[in-house]
Amino acid sequence: MLRFAPVLISAALIAGCTSADPRAVLSPGATGQQATDVAVVQGACPEVLLREGTAYYTTYAKGGDGDPAKVIHQASISDTTRQCRISGDQLVITVVVTGRVVGGPQAKSGEVNLPLRVVALDGETVLYSELQKQPVMMSVGGPAQQFIYTNASVTFPAGASRTAKLYAGFDPGPYDTP
Repeated sequence: MLRFAPVLISAALIAGCTSADPRAVLSPGATGQQATDVAVVQGACPEVLLREGTAYYTTYAKGGDGDPAKVIHQASISDTTRQCRISGDQLVITVVVTGRVVGGPQAKSGEVNLPLRVVALDGETVLYSELQKQPVMMSVGGPAQQFIYTNASVTFPAGASRTAKLYAGFDPGPYDTP
C-alpha cells in the first residue's frame, strides 16, 4: 500500500488544481469585465526554434579565427522553452534559453558576455527582434559554466500567434540595448 501512496497523493493534488471552472479564466467574469493576462494554450504559443548556425558561439583570440589553439571560449544552447499570455490585443512571450560555456586554450578568468537574440517573424515581417548580452562568469581551468537567459518582453499582435515563427540563438551582430 505504501508504494502507491505517492501516486495517490499526486493524483489528488492534480485533481485539486484542475477542479476550478476553466471558463472563469478564459472568459469575461460575471461582472462583465474583459479578462486580461490570460494564459495561452500551447497551440497558439509559437515554439522556439534555432536557426542553422545559431546554437553555437566561439570566441577566438585576435587574429585566430578558425584556429582551435586560439579559442577563448565556446558556448552552446542546450534547450529552449517559452510561456505565452494575452495582454489586451498583444501576445506576450517569456523566452528561456539554457546552455553552457566552456573555456578554450586562450581562456581568461572573468565575465563572458554571450550575444543572444530573440526574433519573432510572420513570413518576412519582423514582429520582434532584440539582441542582449548574457553575462557568464568563467574561471581559467574551471568547469563549464551553465547559463539561463530569460527575455520576458517578447511582444507582438496576438492575431499573428498562429503564423509567427519564434527564433532564439547566438548573434555576434551589434547590440540593440546599451
